[in-house]
Amino acid sequence: MTPFTRSHVLAPSLAAGVIAGGGVWYFGASPWWAVAIGVVVAAAVALWRALPRLDEPIWPKRVPETTAGARDDVHVLGWAVADLKGRVQPRALERVRGIARGRLAQRGLDLDAASDRSRVEGLIGARAYATLHSNVSNMPSQAALLATLDALDRVELPGAASPR
Repeated sequence: MTPFTRSHVLAPSLAAGVIAGGGVWYFGASPWWAVAIGVVVAAAVALWRALPRLDEPIWPKRVPETTAGARDDVHVLGWAVADLKGRVQPRALERVRGIARGRLAQRGLDLDAASDRSRVEGLIGARAYATLHSNVSNMPSQAALLATLDALDRVELPGAASPR
């Protein structure tokens, strides 16, 4: 928003008022009419210059503060993961693929390599493998994504202590 200053409004409005009043007086109006028209034009220009532009917000937009553990975190996360039809958003699937790539890379496997497919399916299952290789035309459901995350959680990392 442009800063409001007196010179931003006052100088152009006075100039317009003097020009309008002088022009009316020059063409034959009485001095009182010239002053009156000059004042009206100056006031109109001052009002026009002082009004906020429509493309600029009158008040700055306030971004609400979010704190950890806010009530709507689960709601916001749910809408970020799935669309209205219950299908997973591509952004969420990419995040899960990144987790899977990292988890499998620690075991020396590549999620996208055809040579590692049987070993990857042996670790996480065929359904989870198919979910991770979904494309935009057939995005998986939330249930399939949760099952894939559960399968990735069950993959033991090398060197990690087994749970008792």
